[in-house]
Amino acid sequence: MISTINQPTTKDLRSFGLLMGGVFLIVAVWPLVIHGESIRVWASLFAGAFGAMGLIFPKGLKPMHRVWMKIGEKLGWINSRIILSLLFFGMFTPMAFVMGLLGKRPLQLGYDPKANSYRVVKKARAADHVLKPF
Repeated sequence: MISTINQPTTKDLRSFGLLMGGVFLIVAVWPLVIHGESIRVWASLFAGAFGAMGLIFPKGLKPMHRVWMKIGEKLGWINSRIILSLLFFGMFTPMAFVMGLLGKRPLQLGYDPKANSYRVVKKARAADHVLKPF
C-alpha cells in the first residue's frame, strides 16, 4: 500500500481540531439531549482540548492528525475491497449467470473452427463524428 498522506497545513490542522472537537461535543451532549441524562465528562474534556488546540495551537495536533490519517488510509483500503467484492459477487456475477441462462452473449465470445476471422464489420462513420459528439 502506497502512503498518500501529505504534510498538513495549519488550516488543515485547525479544521481537524475543530472537527474532532465538534464530534466529541456531540458525543458529550448526546445523552442529555436524547435521554435527559447527564453529559459525558470525558467527551467534553476531549472536545475542549481538541477545540482549544485547533484554535490556539494547531501545529500541536500534527501527531494526532498523522495517526488519524494512517488509520483512515488503512480503513479505506479495507473498505474498497469489501465494497468492490460485494458489488462484483452481489451484482455482476448474478447478472452474468442470468444472462447466460437466457442465452445472451454481449461480448460474442466463442470458438468457431469454420470462421476465417472473428472481425465484426462496422458501418463507416462520417469524418466529423468526433467533432460533434452530441
